[in-house]
Amino acid sequence: MDELRDIPCGINNLDDILGGFKTPSTILIAGTAGVGKTTMALQMLSNAAKQGEKTLYIPLTTEAPDKLKKFLSTFEYFDESVQIHEINRPVAEKDPLTTLIDMGNVIASANPDRVVIDPITPLGFGFVEQEKRRFIYTFDSMVQEWNSLVVLTGELLINEIHNSVISHLADGIIYLSREDVGYRTNNYLQVLKMRGVDQKVRSRYISRKYRCGLTSEGITVYPHLKSIKDIVFSDNKIKSGTDGLDKMLNGGMMENSTMLVAGGSGTGKTIFGLQFINIGLLDNEPCIIVTFEERPEQLIIEANQFGFDLAKYIDSGLLKIIYSEPDNVCPSEHAMRIKRYVESMGVKRVFFDGIVNLEITLPDPLQIRGYLHSLTDYLKSNSITSVFTTEFVSNDKDTIINPDASFIMDSVVILKQVQSENKLRRYTYILKSRGTKYDNGIREYSITDDGFIL
Repeated sequence: MDELRDIPCGINNLDDILGGFKTPSTILIAGTAGVGKTTMALQMLSNAAKQGEKTLYIPLTTEAPDKLKKFLSTFEYFDESVQIHEINRPVAEKDPLTTLIDMGNVIASANPDRVVIDPITPLGFGFVEQEKRRFIYTFDSMVQEWNSLVVLTGELLINEIHNSVISHLADGIIYLSREDVGYRTNNYLQVLKMRGVDQKVRSRYISRKYRCGLTSEGITVYPHLKSIKDIVFSDNKIKSGTDGLDKMLNGGMMENSTMLVAGGSGTGKTIFGLQFINIGLLDNEPCIIVTFEERPEQLIIEANQFGFDLAKYIDSGLLKIIYSEPDNVCPSEHAMRIKRYVESMGVKRVFFDGIVNLEITLPDPLQIRGYLHSLTDYLKSNSITSVFTTEFVSNDKDTIINPDASFIMDSVVILKQVQSENKLRRYTYILKSRGTKYDNGIREYSITDDGFIL
């Protein structure tokens, strides 16, 4: 008997989660209307065809062949070498046995490496339950003879899957869904079942839900950011860009650590972060700035006012500014962008300006905490020192807007400004700093033409 072979899924980033599919096998892609089942199935076929596989698409449809081809042409990824055999859906529902024979003949003739039947659920639709089960078992016997990766789409709710006989016969089940989160609608992917996968890999994904991007270019799955290397703790100190703060920190920031700078509007959080990046650039350290509130052009102009020539380092490839509009951020996709530049540039410093903006797309504080925890662990595992900023409400009980962030970060610096004798005065203090001695006094600082001065 031939052994199972590993083949790529054909979906962006899905191989990173699953490690690919096994063939021959049967995969069920389930979900309700409009969640991307057909898009995913066609994308799998098209990418396989581009790699030289023989592919066959069998749609059960009411569309005329010309209209179907026009529909398929709207997908930018669709490969014209995919063989198509349309089956009239009403006919298939009325006479599923004849349809089954038709499918078998077409597949025997084409001998595809990968075949999609889209959808499978109309077959046997009119049968009573016992007859439907018998019919599906007959279908499964045919599938076993095809020696192909067979992808089925099914119009099923998640609570219907386990009662469907198709789910018991499938080697793998992928469930696609759409949910309203705040004022956004997000697409998700879950792997409910996947035979032949290493148990350690299976335990990582089987209980997780992954965000998806769904466009005319196809589906992109966004894996959760994870550290692939152990975090190396170091007692080395590096310059923060502010000499006075380095003295308070007993020689500087801990290398490979995270710092949270919390302050109200106008306290100089962004300027502090720009100095942190600038001192690294002067030492030829690759850096990333992540911003939500200021576009790169605006940030470059602001930095120029303090003598920081960011444009020069962007042109040389030493600096990358990642800008996103807060209401268009997909945290998983955003994390993947950071990861891509971290690994391609060999980044040593990251300035993440404004984690409070994550509340727009992650209204659940636990999700924000999870995102920050995975991101900071990833950065530290790549030997990166990072500064994050957030809002701070100054009152009788000084309050950090993102309290969970203060627990995650290695050090926390507070920036305050108060009105005193018709003059605005600014003060800073270190709330905590893990692994190093620090001055816990309150110090006055100013923002001058030379930047943040303590």
